[in-house]
Amino acid sequence: MENTQNLDVQQLSNVEKPEGKKESKHLIIGTAGHIDHGKTALIKALTGYDADRLEEEKKRGMTIELGFTSLSLPDGQKIGIVDTPGHEKFVKTMVAGAVGMDLVMVVISAKEGIMPQTREHLSILSLLGIKNFIICLTMIDLVSPEEVEQRKVEITEYLEKQFSFTVPIFPLSSFSKEGIPDLIKYLSTLHEFIQGKPEQGIFRMFVDRAFSIAGAGTVLTGTAMSGRIELKKEYALYPKNLPVKVRNLQVHGKDSDFAVGGERVAVNLSSIDKSLCQKGDVLAEKDLLYPSSLLDCRVQVDNALEQSIKNNRKLELLLGTRHVLCKLVCLEGEEIPNKSSALVQLQCEEPVVALSGDRFILRDESQKLSIGGGKVIDPLPRGRHRRGRFQTERLRSLEDADEGSLLQNFFHKKKGIFLALSAIRKAFLGYGNIENALRDKEEKGELISILLQGEKYLIPGEDLEEKEKQIQYYMKDFYQRNPYKIGEKTSVLYSRFFSSYNRNIYKALLEYWREKEIFRISHDILAIKDYKMKKDEKYTKIANTLITLMQKAKFSFPKITEPLWSKEEEKILLDIVACLEDKGTLVQLEGEYYTLGNLFSKLKEFTLEKLQSKGEITVEDLREEFSLSRKNSKLFFKACDRLHITKDNGFESARKPYPKLDETE
Repeated sequence: MENTQNLDVQQLSNVEKPEGKKESKHLIIGTAGHIDHGKTALIKALTGYDADRLEEEKKRGMTIELGFTSLSLPDGQKIGIVDTPGHEKFVKTMVAGAVGMDLVMVVISAKEGIMPQTREHLSILSLLGIKNFIICLTMIDLVSPEEVEQRKVEITEYLEKQFSFTVPIFPLSSFSKEGIPDLIKYLSTLHEFIQGKPEQGIFRMFVDRAFSIAGAGTVLTGTAMSGRIELKKEYALYPKNLPVKVRNLQVHGKDSDFAVGGERVAVNLSSIDKSLCQKGDVLAEKDLLYPSSLLDCRVQVDNALEQSIKNNRKLELLLGTRHVLCKLVCLEGEEIPNKSSALVQLQCEEPVVALSGDRFILRDESQKLSIGGGKVIDPLPRGRHRRGRFQTERLRSLEDADEGSLLQNFFHKKKGIFLALSAIRKAFLGYGNIENALRDKEEKGELISILLQGEKYLIPGEDLEEKEKQIQYYMKDFYQRNPYKIGEKTSVLYSRFFSSYNRNIYKALLEYWREKEIFRISHDILAIKDYKMKKDEKYTKIANTLITLMQKAKFSFPKITEPLWSKEEEKILLDIVACLEDKGTLVQLEGEYYTLGNLFSKLKEFTLEKLQSKGEITVEDLREEFSLSRKNSKLFFKACDRLHITKDNGFESARKPYPKLDETE
């Protein structure tokens, strides 16, 4: 699907399947430079493929849209190639192509030397943070050797003046092929010194083409910036956040089951119309990117006219393969002079999706001028900023932050909720070794983790401590209002303080508190760890009356409501029963029927012996040993079922042992 040689969609189902990807890295190289300096001719000399695929391009003799192909190197490596237009009208297209490049071949004609678009393209590469580029000095067959050497001197001096460094210069002729072998030899070494894009983390692809093919449907192409995309899996198309499913994938024109960061990818989507897709969209994993019309950034001004950028200036933002109109709000001073940088907020007319660290270009289309560029610091600001009324300290700290500081800010935005470790890892693509920062924060107690269904969830220790303080304050007031209650129902606390949490997360948190002995949690009741119930005359009278009643009744289990209680005593009866039950003094059988803890222990011990010796316990066994009536035996069975000592197999008069875990698997 990607290479135009393979865009005949009738071939989608029968393209040769690759045996496997042997490359350790997946690199993309591309062209940049002034119009008519031989970019497309160079690619044809390298690959034999004409990247100008459109009829209009062939008619006008100039590149208009991005062209794609690949180069097979002598050692078997394959490198993706992107050809960009050089005309000033198509700078936006050039930027869209340059975003995914690992190395750029800046093409300069030996006849003309450095021209306006050469300078603009070099500036754009610098603003995009692309430091890996070489100079391909073309058309050397049309000038003398002396002129070639003079051009090399001019280029070297220009690069030293503008960028304070030089790069390799390859004199060559796409017509005679002179110098092409030396260039190929150099390109064969790229894997040794270029890191390439990560195959881990969140999958993200800037869409540079969107089209439909009869019989196949919608196809999107782009460079995978990171992560992994797989067949049959569901993803999302941003910024509209449309769910999509991958029907087919091609890498370098061949079907593949997956694609990874650094590869040119053509993705055939199912169940989505082409009208909903466009160049500039971002194909990525679901629920991991968040559209925003605001971006907090650092902007560097760099343009040939030496213009500054004044506050509130309307510009065009070129981010990834997308371009939208925006207003630049200066957060430092009235304007940003040329060759200077400052913190700004870009207020876009349409939502965009970005990650911290993404590079962009700012352009004034009315002047056909790329005026500057920069880097996203905060892709999800909390609101619009106003010059002079915004504290820049936080942005500065984020800009220069290490992974630990970035983690702190990330959790701060999530407002005290547990985050899955897998989601954190994906969100921090490009921030270095986030694992060490996470481990360090856990060891210091700055992050607290819980486990749920094999996944680790984390929350800042200070956020969890704040939740614990809220519960402490609540329980203090609760005990004042309910002096005889042992604690509050966990369901009530969930509704009050944790309604934004997934219920399973909340249950795991309760288990964490129980294990760490931060709170006492039993029978779905949460109590303050060191709380001591008020034991006044009322408590003592009711407790003694209940214990005496149980002692006299022995194995004829009474209801707790059988004694004659006053109306005032009835109000606190269940609270005191719950306290006695928590201490183990009483055990609930069913409903209002209770017994003493020591009596229940005798019955339990006898039951376990019977279950082990004959595999069941019956009403007759209890009657013979303890003179239990049938009614009281059934009450005891109900309690054993609830406590997972026995299991009801449908027979009222007998019980089997409660199955062990390995018996139910």
